[in-house]
Amino acid sequence: MSSDKINQLFWLYYGQAIKDKAGANFGKTGAFFLATEAQKGPVAGDYIPDEYTYQGLYDIGNNLLATDNLFYNPSALHGYYEAIGTYLNWVDLQGKPDAKLDAALLSALQDQAAMQKKYATERANAASQWKDDKDLGLTTLGFYDWVYSGNAPAFIAAQKQLAQIGSTIQNIQNQIAGPMAATINKDRSKYDQGSDQQKDWPGVNMHGAFGNILSPAELVRKANAGEKVPPPDFQRIPAFNAPKYKAAVQAAMRKATGDYTPENSVSFTIDTGKNTSDFDFGQTSGSASVSASTFCGWFSFNASASHSEESTRLETGSDSTNVSVKITYDTIELVDIVPGSWNIDTSKYKLRSDAPKDVKALARVSQLVIATGLGYEITVGASTASTIDTKYKETSSAGGSISIFGIPIGIGGGGSHSEEHDSHKATWDSASKTFKVTPAADVGFATVVGLVGEKLNIL
Repeated sequence: MSSDKINQLFWLYYGQAIKDKAGANFGKTGAFFLATEAQKGPVAGDYIPDEYTYQGLYDIGNNLLATDNLFYNPSALHGYYEAIGTYLNWVDLQGKPDAKLDAALLSALQDQAAMQKKYATERANAASQWKDDKDLGLTTLGFYDWVYSGNAPAFIAAQKQLAQIGSTIQNIQNQIAGPMAATINKDRSKYDQGSDQQKDWPGVNMHGAFGNILSPAELVRKANAGEKVPPPDFQRIPAFNAPKYKAAVQAAMRKATGDYTPENSVSFTIDTGKNTSDFDFGQTSGSASVSASTFCGWFSFNASASHSEESTRLETGSDSTNVSVKITYDTIELVDIVPGSWNIDTSKYKLRSDAPKDVKALARVSQLVIATGLGYEITVGASTASTIDTKYKETSSAGGSISIFGIPIGIGGGGSHSEEHDSHKATWDSASKTFKVTPAADVGFATVVGLVGEKLNIL
């Protein structure tokens, strides 16, 4: 059996175990998704400002899901909110055909795509400069007040150009007219409020922590000590609501400072006689048999602590059926999440015939699969143990990282970074041939191990 297929089977068995324990019965309009890099559950509690929780919920809820792909990429800059904006640009207004207006619209859409990239770059540059100024005591202003005081001319220029292109697209759509023009203008107005940085729109946008903020470890320690945390600097972000999230993680946050004593576990070994088509997580392909290239390594090594460079996947070969994976945890549960009223009902629209494929395959995050106290015990055969022993020593001496089912774990590097930022830590016992992953104190209290998405009704 090929190494790609073995890697796929480990992921699929893992996804099946998580899905079953969470009770993710998503029906015909839903699908279960796994992350290429697992996300930390946001901190939440009475002593923690909502800005921290809201930013974390936005980072998770805004993940871009595609109905034909089992995996999503949390680091993608183009999220669900941005995808809805793109969707609105491709709606068929049912107006009279006009080749000149169509050509102008397509040209403006190409300009918008290019300018969105430039806008993201200039915003990142401006944010970096603002953080430096805050650190040096050169400003006390929030980010956007600092920007609009004339400190980031390139970002302001990109922002204006992007807004002008958006107005051009809207003007062209108004000229195309048609019975859906008034409806789309109303939806676009509400949608734009989601990213408005000048004004609060209740239920549409919200404040997310931004800038030089406290680490999750610092927040958990302060919360457990009963110390009130002052509100951080913020940015306004599109609203996502998960009313039951706080209750789902507060007990785990209190437990995060003690010894690791998981309450539950589930184990699996893979059957190499299985095919990827034997697994169904609701993707539109009818099975989880996505291209092998979309599966990152279930167990991989990287010389970089950030795990951002190309990784080396653990090859288990003929040892594969001897590998036992034990998932340890306190709870695995589903938490509902809904976007704010900037979101639109796609069922009332029909897309243009030339709309891109990715616009037609959207799903929104409807539930978070939260695991508290998540860990792993991976026991391997003799041949694989020898490989891990060698790779672990090499990676540790380089101050690199290991990734287990999308969870990056720094090993052998500076302790301060791992202590404050890595959600998990790892140990390797060559005698028992067991690789163990446990949640880091104060940080690894909750992990988003998957998402349930609702397929949009797109015509």
